[in-house]
Amino acid sequence: MKTYVREMLDCYENNGKNVDGLVSESVNNKLLKVALKVCKKRTRELDELIDDTNGFDNLVSDAEWKILSADEMNEEELQ
Repeated sequence: MKTYVREMLDCYENNGKNVDGLVSESVNNKLLKVALKVCKKRTRELDELIDDTNGFDNLVSDAEWKILSADEMNEEELQ
């Protein structure tokens, strides 16, 4: 999400603050959609979570983790 937002801001500034043609070159569309879905689930109102019997289960599903972690770096790459 941070990479996508940074890219969009840079592209917006470089295009004279024009929103036409804003496209991410490094963030896959599928990855973006899953990340947005996870962020939306994680930012639910507390009252809504409490009322939902499954509210705290699967905030991030195994399938979502698999998609989101596909490009994770190892310890050496992080350093």
